Amino acid sequence: MSEDLEIQLIKKAQSGDVSAFETIISSYEKVIYNICLRMLTKEQDAYDATQEVCIKIWKEIHNFKGESKLKTWIYRIATNQCLDRLRKTKNRQEISLFQQGENEDEEWIIDKPSEQKNTEQIVENKALQDVLKQAISELKEEHKVIIVLRDLNDYAYDEIAEILNISLGTVKSRISRARLALKKILEQNKEPYKSFFVKKGNKEGKL
Repeated sequence: MSEDLEIQLIKKAQSGDVSAFETIISSYEKVIYNICLRMLTKEQDAYDATQEVCIKIWKEIHNFKGESKLKTWIYRIATNQCLDRLRKTKNRQEISLFQQGENEDEEWIIDKPSEQKNTEQIVENKALQDVLKQAISELKEEHKVIIVLRDLNDYAYDEIAEILNISLGTVKSRISRARLALKKILEQNKEPYKSFFVKKGNKEGKL
């Protein structure tokens, strides 16, 4: 969708045009669902949250002033909706394995497995993704959201700063700490852990 068309649709939606709003949502619904699924982990919860986000966007579209990109505004709503759900449904144990000052200067990145055609490799990758999904669910909320936005959805640092309404420096700090926290959780399961993390700047060297 072109920027000019999107602006036109926003203005129409702000005037109560349901058809224009549905066109906007159709462009973002899939990524909204993916964010919700990665943060909430359960498909039904992600589906419900996606519907809640769409309703909230409809109710708040008249407040959109164009001070940020529409997608940034929408992703902020989706992220906050998921955080609200997590806070309201704390039926899991909160796990925080990050300790201030430990290996802070050593950065790590998630090495996401590429798509494989071999059946055995597909099964193995599915198992690894399940391990990663479980590990992410054990992160603190602020660590979880930063991992989802940066490492799983590949948003730029400045986009994350806008979505979370925090400074660029805070984004970088949280990403570093979130990755270390995730690394520590994954270390509890040595084999899958080796497949996910590599040293930054040394893509060939597995741990």
